[in-house]
Amino acid sequence: MHDVAIIGAGPGGVTAAHLLQQSGIDDFVILERADDVGGTWRDNHYPGLAVDIPSLWYQFPFAREAGWSRLFAPGPEIHRYIRDVARRVGVYPHLQTHSEVVRQVWEDEGGCWRLEIADGRVITARFLISAVGGYVNAKPDVPIDGIENFGGRVLRPNDWDDEFDVRGKRVAVIGTGSSGVQIAGALAPIAASLDVYQRTPAWVLPKVDFDITPRISRALRVPGVLAGIDWAGRWLMDLAMVGPLCHVFSRLPASVLVKAMPLYDSYCRALYRGYLRAVVKDKHTRDKLVPRYGIVAKRPVISSSFLQIFNRPDTQLITTPIERITRTGVQTSDGVERPVDLIVTATGYELWTDPETYRPGTILGRDGIDLALQYRANGLQSYAGSAYPGLPNRWELVGPLGFVGFAWFDYLETVTTHVVRAISETRRRGAQVAEISQAAFARRNDKLRRQGKAIRLYLKDCNPGLNTYFVNSQGDTVYHRPETIFAAWRFSRTSPLDDYVYSTPLAQPASETSASIA
Repeated sequence: MHDVAIIGAGPGGVTAAHLLQQSGIDDFVILERADDVGGTWRDNHYPGLAVDIPSLWYQFPFAREAGWSRLFAPGPEIHRYIRDVARRVGVYPHLQTHSEVVRQVWEDEGGCWRLEIADGRVITARFLISAVGGYVNAKPDVPIDGIENFGGRVLRPNDWDDEFDVRGKRVAVIGTGSSGVQIAGALAPIAASLDVYQRTPAWVLPKVDFDITPRISRALRVPGVLAGIDWAGRWLMDLAMVGPLCHVFSRLPASVLVKAMPLYDSYCRALYRGYLRAVVKDKHTRDKLVPRYGIVAKRPVISSSFLQIFNRPDTQLITTPIERITRTGVQTSDGVERPVDLIVTATGYELWTDPETYRPGTILGRDGIDLALQYRANGLQSYAGSAYPGLPNRWELVGPLGFVGFAWFDYLETVTTHVVRAISETRRRGAQVAEISQAAFARRNDKLRRQGKAIRLYLKDCNPGLNTYFVNSQGDTVYHRPETIFAAWRFSRTSPLDDYVYSTPLAQPASETSASIA
């Protein structure tokens, strides 16, 4: 019996471990399905991988680093940083690798969570923090006929073979999201030929990247400089975007918003056409690269190498739909078959914003409440991006209406601060169980729905039929928390803990022998 169990050893799991220890809670276990910490930065190591916001913001607020190699650090460097921080804050003594949690069941009588591991073990814990992250699983299947019969090599971003030599190969990259853009930009100079298959053109904005020199590193190490840069980014984001969207635009009539917001997108699209003229020589290719949706309807891709590859004679952009994969290549709906040696399928992940990601029967709360069925019936909701009625003593670090700001590590600390406060308050009161009340849950979601009016109208009415993780399969916009970064930061530290109902179960767990720990 552990006091706390954390599922996942990515950035969220490391953050939770650190804040628990800072609060004097040392009896916790971290259950990780893979063989090390790191999350998506452990799993992904494809060519061209790099962070897509400046590294000075993409780091733990409690472990800021000045010695980055570049402004946009490469993926292996981010992974090393997460591992180093995990060592410094004492994660590894609490870590159990190869421990995939396949079922979470609340035991009401004992007031604890029963966690079933894929290898048959069972672990119990009083409190449960789910830190599985945003990119839950790579999509299990590539929905293209014939791919299983392809005679060459098929690689995915999260399962890249570092020993495979791409030099001199004919390559097809399917998908132009962040992974596809990075991979295509890296492979174009070394492949014999490169075909990029695009379904939806993305906003690909230039990356102003440069080496972090020793002189810059020394300046960043001056006390207060990194913290100042961090807070300056938060305030700029709040003042320039989040604040107006949540607290000004949302007060305007819907009829005004759906007419005014597309004008901004038209202005941005005109600027983008000018940018394309400057970097892509062929007019026909430029026309195919112009996005049809608004600039913030999907997360823009940051790259200064992708668009330029279409000036190469051995690289082509293909927008004709793929009909099937043959033994030797890719056949499009116009009957043309293009021979290739390697197919890269950058077709995405199962995301926390979609109800289908949650499997029925895997997360069972009080009185048998099934979180997956609740999400399917009522839509994805949460309290503070983490708590749900009927699931006592359980919080998610990446939950619906949770993400706020632009820096992932900063957001994780914001949510985790609230979670650790709730756990500490339960212990302080001498209670065993904390459950968010239905009234507080409804009140919080009603407030966010009002503040999210402009965002919702922009994503759904101004950009109808959008296929993005900003709009899920139910047509709900549950990715963003419609709240300023500062308001979310303040809420995590001052929210009323009486929003939870505290209690003690009638019966306690029999003994620690009820848990089998490897």
